[in-house]
Amino acid sequence: MLRSRMLTPGFKLYFGIALFGLLGAFVFGVNTELQSDALTVRDNLDEAGIISVLTGPFTIGWKGAVGNHMGYTIWLSMAVVAGFLAFLLIAFRDADPEAVAQVAHTDSVPLTKAPAGASYMPVLGAFALGVIGIGWIVNRGVFFAGLALMAAVVGTWTIRAWSERATGDDAVNRQIYHRVIDPLRIPIVGAFLIAFLVLGLSRVLLAVPNKTSSSIIFGVAAVVFFLVVVGIALVPRLSRSVIVVLLVVGGLAVLGGGIYGIAAGPREVEPHGAEHTEGGTEGHTDEGTGSEAGTESESTPAEAGAHE
Repeated sequence: MLRSRMLTPGFKLYFGIALFGLLGAFVFGVNTELQSDALTVRDNLDEAGIISVLTGPFTIGWKGAVGNHMGYTIWLSMAVVAGFLAFLLIAFRDADPEAVAQVAHTDSVPLTKAPAGASYMPVLGAFALGVIGIGWIVNRGVFFAGLALMAAVVGTWTIRAWSERATGDDAVNRQIYHRVIDPLRIPIVGAFLIAFLVLGLSRVLLAVPNKTSSSIIFGVAAVVFFLVVVGIALVPRLSRSVIVVLLVVGGLAVLGGGIYGIAAGPREVEPHGAEHTEGGTEGHTDEGTGSEAGTESESTPAEAGAHE
């Protein structure tokens, strides 16, 4: 029984991760502090002093330098997050049923059951990983968009896992889940999907050879999107798996088109009124040339007369 244990398994796991993060931050800070392009490790150690080199990372920069700030902050942040989770788990005794009953002031253990049913979170997580990998190679904006999507997936997945085990009633669990996630999911996911669709489709429209092809692709995409939305609205009891498949296929199509557009690059687009400007410039040039020619032809007899 978990209540009889002083340290729970969850606490041991995350507390070990926290200690590893602290040790990693200390070693990383000392290592980067002693590395320099101009001086050797021994010269840096003699110049800064061994006490300052060791106390800097140990006191989080209070009594010395910590070397590379970015790497040191990452290691330290991992230790802080893991330590918080460790003490949170030991406070709730790893969600031990008897401990929950004691906190809830009930005589019996609250009923719970394992969640059942399909979840689309793994699919979205794999999609986010694909976007991150593509963005790492192709475009920085795509990379950060993938990171944002992965953060949203992790947060939603965590809230869903917690809500499905909140009570023994599935209907109450669904209400708890939607009450927490809907105020966050609807605006954030909606804005991300709109931006993803607009950016992906715009890359395709700019990469095709001419304006006619862009108009055809845009019209076909609009018709397909409209038909899919109308079909889902007319069949309200459509299987959730079918909707997930349609979303995945549409997302992959937009993602593939965006990759093609970024790789091909935008076509050359002539500015509006360029032909008129060029024609007007040529007309002025001809008139100017004619005037110069007329001046030369008129001046030539005069010069001839003067010479005579």
